[in-house]
Amino acid sequence: MSETLLITGATGLVGSEVLRRMLRRDPHLRAYALVRDAVAWQRIASTLGPDHSRVKAVSGDVRRKGLGIEYNARRALTREVTLVVHAAADTSFSRSLADARLANTEGTRKLIDLCRVFGKLRRFSYVSTAYVAGRNVGIIRESDNGCEAGWVNAYERSKYEAEALVRASSMDWTIFRPSTIACDGPDGRVTQLNAVHRALQIYNRGLAAMMPGRAEDCLDLVTTDFVAQAVARLAVDHRATRRTVHLCAGEGAIPLGALLDAAYDAWSRDPLWRRRGVERVMLTDIDTYTLFTDSVKETGDARLAAILASLSHFVPQLALPKLFDTSIADRLLGYRAQPVASYWSAMLSRLMEDSWGAVQEIAA
Repeated sequence: MSETLLITGATGLVGSEVLRRMLRRDPHLRAYALVRDAVAWQRIASTLGPDHSRVKAVSGDVRRKGLGIEYNARRALTREVTLVVHAAADTSFSRSLADARLANTEGTRKLIDLCRVFGKLRRFSYVSTAYVAGRNVGIIRESDNGCEAGWVNAYERSKYEAEALVRASSMDWTIFRPSTIACDGPDGRVTQLNAVHRALQIYNRGLAAMMPGRAEDCLDLVTTDFVAQAVARLAVDHRATRRTVHLCAGEGAIPLGALLDAAYDAWSRDPLWRRRGVERVMLTDIDTYTLFTDSVKETGDARLAAILASLSHFVPQLALPKLFDTSIADRLLGYRAQPVASYWSAMLSRLMEDSWGAVQEIAA
């Protein structure tokens, strides 16, 4: 059967790559891309080559009533769409809960409501996050859907709530839970900076003396290539129906001690950095780290307080050690994500060569 895809988030890092791979995998696939930013979409569309002719942009926004889709476009979607990949999200960790819910929870609810009238829909794929696990520690299984321990930030909670909406729907669904994206692929290239890169930059500049966590605790990271390829494959695989899939490094996650060793080794190769005499960040328990941040606030150092506030939405996860079980993903895909250590040093080198994303920011 010829498939017609509706994809949200097609201008985002993951969504654009999922669309590219799905078009490449199926030469008969046609697609609708829900687009909020026409300029961003033109930039993505220009990279699709001949496949661009099989994609139609639909103006809309998951935050608006009815997703902001006009009547004729809605009718076409209702008649034609067989697959949905929902990759649109507000990925900022610093949003208020109300703002995070607007795009992530309520946006998912609106899309599910729209999908109820899709006469040919056979699969709804939702791109969530492994960190719906929030403050839970230990082994996190793909079947785990509760979070009694709470969350580190509103992003985690809003995505957890969106997952619940997907599961409660009558559709055949697949939920994908990627961990944090480190870089595009094994070569270490970074297209989009995120909280991990910003935290590394802060520690590179010696602007924070402590990091919560133990040397043996691991940080789970993946590449865009791995996540996008997995979603593109499993979104059309019947074995993934009503499955929750961890797209994570799992046992290939990197211990914090090794992460810092590699970072300081890479940075020390720069003579200018060595001359600054930046001291290695100290790993400590979360209580000591909290005392440190509180003491900074009391000193009245506004700049340092702002830096630590920016870390507060992400860094506490480092003191909540998790091992993401990837049994279902491994079985369905037939392979695992690359170990983080295999590209971590390459990514650090790329960041330094690119002046921590300055080139991307100037281009944007």
